[in-house]
Amino acid sequence: MAVLCTAIVVAAGSSSRMGGKVRKPYLKLRGKPILAWTLSALGKVKGLRQIVLVTRPEDRARAARVAKSAKLPRSVRVDFADGGARRQDSVLNGLNAASPESDLVLIHDAARPFPELKAIATACVRAAATGAAILACRVKDTVKRETATAAGAPTLSIETTVPRAGLWLAQTPQIFRRTLILKLFERLNSEAPKQEVTDDASICEIFKQPVELIECSETNFKVTRPEDLKIAEAFLRMKLV
Repeated sequence: MAVLCTAIVVAAGSSSRMGGKVRKPYLKLRGKPILAWTLSALGKVKGLRQIVLVTRPEDRARAARVAKSAKLPRSVRVDFADGGARRQDSVLNGLNAASPESDLVLIHDAARPFPELKAIATACVRAAATGAAILACRVKDTVKRETATAAGAPTLSIETTVPRAGLWLAQTPQIFRRTLILKLFERLNSEAPKQEVTDDASICEIFKQPVELIECSETNFKVTRPEDLKIAEAFLRMKLV
């Protein structure tokens, strides 16, 4: 029996680090919005039956046009949910819009246009078996921790080097059994409503739910700053994605 999936694509952020008037999902790569590249890639995931686009209300019509331009398979339904005050609020709105027929949810950043399908397939298998798995890549650079400095200090300095062995950089999609992650989100809202998390696996960590790491290519990066657009264009030009 096939495992059915819903992808929750979070596209409601402020894009403050990018600057400019156009939010990241709608910036163009080779003439197409980043969101269109993202949706086209996710549309190839085996077992995908639904995409929930989490957007700001004022972006809803634009997001719908982009979804139509992505030429998704007819078997994939596109639904919408409103963004919330925090990312975790946006994701919970998306979870509540996910089809109860879906076994798994793939929670993905709209501004990651090149998710690696092979890694996603592996993560889906593992999440179905154990409950949770995320895409990630190993830390390769030397990691430094800064010293505590007074507010407004003009310079920063190194306090120590952090051993990189065992360190990973989390990516998306982060994949969970739908009923499990929904229950954990609701539990967080009930028990610690003011606690903020930066990714969905963090909620599993809070409640001691194991999460498997699935190694993924660094091409699955998040477009965050203006220079990232040039990197993404280069990946497409060189056919690396």
